[in-house]
Amino acid sequence: MIRVLRLAGGRRLILSWDTMLLCIFLLIMTSENGGGGYGWANAAKDFGAGVRLHYSREPRMYFKGSGKSFLTVPKCLTSGEAAKWLIEFLEAIRPDLVKDGLYKELLPMVDEILTKDFKLMCEEWDEISVKQWVEARSKSPSIKYLFTALMAGYCWTGNADYTWENGSFGKGAVMFRIWIGGHGSMAVAIPDPLDGICMPIANAIRDKYECEIRCNQDVSQVIIEGGKATGVAVKQEGQQDKIIRADRVIIATTWLDYPNLFKIMPASLAKNMSEPLKQKMGGVFLVTGLNDTVKLDGAFFLIYDPKTGSSIQGGCAQNIEQPWNIPEGKQLVWSYSTKSEEEFNRLGLDGIAAQMNENFEEIYPGFKNAIEFQSPPKGAAYPSHYRFSSLPKIRQKSPDVKGLYFAGECTWPMYGQITDGTAGTGANVARMILDADSL
Repeated sequence: MIRVLRLAGGRRLILSWDTMLLCIFLLIMTSENGGGGYGWANAAKDFGAGVRLHYSREPRMYFKGSGKSFLTVPKCLTSGEAAKWLIEFLEAIRPDLVKDGLYKELLPMVDEILTKDFKLMCEEWDEISVKQWVEARSKSPSIKYLFTALMAGYCWTGNADYTWENGSFGKGAVMFRIWIGGHGSMAVAIPDPLDGICMPIANAIRDKYECEIRCNQDVSQVIIEGGKATGVAVKQEGQQDKIIRADRVIIATTWLDYPNLFKIMPASLAKNMSEPLKQKMGGVFLVTGLNDTVKLDGAFFLIYDPKTGSSIQGGCAQNIEQPWNIPEGKQLVWSYSTKSEEEFNRLGLDGIAAQMNENFEEIYPGFKNAIEFQSPPKGAAYPSHYRFSSLPKIRQKSPDVKGLYFAGECTWPMYGQITDGTAGTGANVARMILDADSL
């Protein structure tokens, strides 16, 4: 895994300014969440890994067509202040929805998000949709719009309709606590995710436990015999697969790769995977290199469409967060746009890229004239947002195959979000195997 880890949190790209590491997602830590999570930051401390990082700046929110400047997401020290900021957010995006009595109705909802036990929040709300959570607490159209728009950005699901019906409120609540509650941080690895986080942790594990980490094993199949996982088959060039026997098998890969690892899928796994395959989203990813004639203010940003409440674009000015990766006098911004399957098919890659550049021009006047290169738009409509949806996730201990475990994205429970939450699922599995409350 480490050998090809350029694809996990960072990606080498051939650009006009030569090859550089592009950090696609800023890493998310839950080490400050008050308990529950055990991600890469905790592991780095425990293993004594030489990890350094910067905290990312607060996200900035733009509202398309409003003519208003950005709204910075503050860290609020009390639930009351967080509720007041949400009303400021609503006033900025849809002032017509700000009504008398809104604060009184909103405050207990905000307080519940910020004070609920973190582990219970992740366990109980991960498979609850935004619609289910909000309608159980309020019938207000203002609050419906507010949470739908907010979670469209915080669940990374983009489209407001999809977010309302299918977005995981638990995943969005994690970001709410990180960004607004100050219970965690988005982080920037030094110098990059591979050399700044993954390799130091791997080296620390190897040295501490005097073990070997094999990175080039091509597993063709998980072997299941008599309802029990008994090992794996590893490909060998020009030879029969090598069988490695084991009492337990832990699978940590992308969920769409699961079918390739079984001759016959375990029944519970096949059932879990049937529904997300029906939910397709379309996304486009762009990398743009600029000269310094336009000012990129702020690091991570979200652009909203006030009419729909959709989060139509997000991204990061990497030259601000990681200036050591960008040539002098140049600027690099990566950006994504998530669409419904219908929108994606109607607009196409080029149409979405054109929209993204128009959005850039609106928030950064002069953007188009400053472009020195732009990557071809990449994207596809596929079941990309299962991990952020309210659909039932894959249980980390298989209910129907003894000795089979799953760690990684789209597994339950996950105490966090994206990189840190995914990393922490390994600790969950370790606790299950060791029958321990803590590590």
